[in-house]
Amino acid sequence: MKPRTALGLAFALILAIVVSGTAQDKAAVEKAAQDKAAVEKAVQQAEGTSQAQPAKTGKEYLGPTADSIRPYRPSNRDPFKKAVKPKAAKSAKAMARLQGFPALEVRRAEFKQKVEQARSRDLAEPDAISQYLVTELELTGVFRDDRGYGAFVRAAPTGSMFFIRTGTRVYNGEVTRIEGDGAETGGARAVFREVSYVEANGKQSPQERMVVKTPVAGQKN
Repeated sequence: MKPRTALGLAFALILAIVVSGTAQDKAAVEKAAQDKAAVEKAVQQAEGTSQAQPAKTGKEYLGPTADSIRPYRPSNRDPFKKAVKPKAAKSAKAMARLQGFPALEVRRAEFKQKVEQARSRDLAEPDAISQYLVTELELTGVFRDDRGYGAFVRAAPTGSMFFIRTGTRVYNGEVTRIEGDGAETGGARAVFREVSYVEANGKQSPQERMVVKTPVAGQKN
């Protein structure tokens, strides 16, 4: 056999082997691709059956209905401002407290001290009725003389009797007017200006009122 012919046959044999291997490799690749596609399809089907499918009502969702919508009502305040509850205002009665007066024994001791001071200075002694409060005095009668109207009063705590005129001072007030028993006056009476003290916020302030006293029963002139 000639060398050229032998070389041609060898080349043809090698080409046949390469083509045969290539065909087998191509077939293997195609089969592997088909197997992979089958596996992916099976996995997708398994996942699709495991997930819950939304129920179809047959009606398309078009948004909220009119019944479910509440109209906006402004509250007339800043939505970003923190609401502050107003503090309850204290009443004037709770803040103000009526101050009482000393007991009669204390007032009598004060009166005796004033008498001693007046005597030591050779001054006129204070009137004994100045020991008593307006509320402790009872009008027993009214009279009239050349100086005008006067009245008799009784101190309820001690039973002492006193003669008074307009301007007479007592412990917490004074006599402002004395009227006789006439049709124009409506009856005998004595009018007192009474002073009391009220404490509010640590400060004392005086308060005045007019007190009208008429003769007690059985003592009217």
